[in-house]
Amino acid sequence: MVKKEAPKIETERLILRPRAEKDIPNMLKMFNSDEVREFLGINPPRDEHSMVEMVRNRTETKWTVALKDTDEFIGDVMIPEIAEGYLGEIGYRFMREHWGSGFAYEAVSAVIEHCKSTLNFKRLFATIENKIIPSKKLIEKLGFTLVAVLPESHLQGRVADVAYYSRIV
Repeated sequence: MVKKEAPKIETERLILRPRAEKDIPNMLKMFNSDEVREFLGINPPRDEHSMVEMVRNRTETKWTVALKDTDEFIGDVMIPEIAEGYLGEIGYRFMREHWGSGFAYEAVSAVIEHCKSTLNFKRLFATIENKIIPSKKLIEKLGFTLVAVLPESHLQGRVADVAYYSRIV
């Protein structure tokens, strides 16, 4: 049985495509950045073996985000949780040097459109540690509405105040 992979999606400056082994050096760089790791939950992967497993664990809702002109990995967007083909959780990570460049907005916007047009989702949600203001601003700019702030909640294996956002697709 052939495993489904994320379809290629192009934007003005980016290509969203399935993960590939050529992405591993930049994946290692991203996952080993202290600034990025702060937001990745408990025990995020940091070795090459873990990156190889991530690359092999392709699904139709996990994309590498690469620069269109060089195909260089700069981050990823994923929908790790899907409920009944109706509701999906959206997540994203980017290399520190690409924060604030508009790439996250561009990539996540493209995935939202894919969720609407191809996956036929009705709603997306995002859970963000409440203190991560830039990520909250991004998700609000993308049309998500704050539903609740859950104090001392489970977030990726640790306890944190969690902002729960939702939007109709």
